[in-house]
Amino acid sequence: MSYKILNETKNYAPAKQASGGATFATKLPSQCSGTRAESHGKFYQWGINVAWNTTTSSASGATPSGSWNTSTYPSNWNTHPCPDGYRLPTDTEFQTLINSSTVSRGGGWNSSDYGYIKFTSGSNSVEFPAVGSRLTSGSLGSNVGARGYYWSSVAGSSYNAYYLYFTSSNLTVNNGGKQYGRSVRCVR
Repeated sequence: MSYKILNETKNYAPAKQASGGATFATKLPSQCSGTRAESHGKFYQWGINVAWNTTTSSASGATPSGSWNTSTYPSNWNTHPCPDGYRLPTDTEFQTLINSSTVSRGGGWNSSDYGYIKFTSGSNSVEFPAVGSRLTSGSLGSNVGARGYYWSSVAGSSYNAYYLYFTSSNLTVNNGGKQYGRSVRCVR
């Protein structure tokens, strides 16, 4: 692949703050068990650089502070949550990752043993935990541990944007509502 993802085994970044208050994962999902909290990161609404927690039912705890967006739809990521030298992947790059990798899954795919997906290409691998999402209301969805949603940098329309989506049996690039809170993975 022509880019590296921030939590890739060979390019692993320890926990630190980036723009938008992003907290990076300190471990890969396969190095954890249970809810795999050390592999999460934060949730973002598309185009909004406010990081929301991934573990409590309320959207409170955003860093930096901010209100859940229910009325505006940004047209792009003017300031994305990635550190210097990194960016969000495009929908095409997510599709290339799917098409050019061997895919394996681990975990229990439930709220007490989060599932995760691993893409392997040659000696490189990258993992994504199934941390679920926040609903348009800001509350945590019922899909924690069973589904993964990762924003791309590409808008699909005024109200939608592309994202990587996976479950224990499904893997695709979808186009959906910008006001959901979803994970990000930065590439360079």
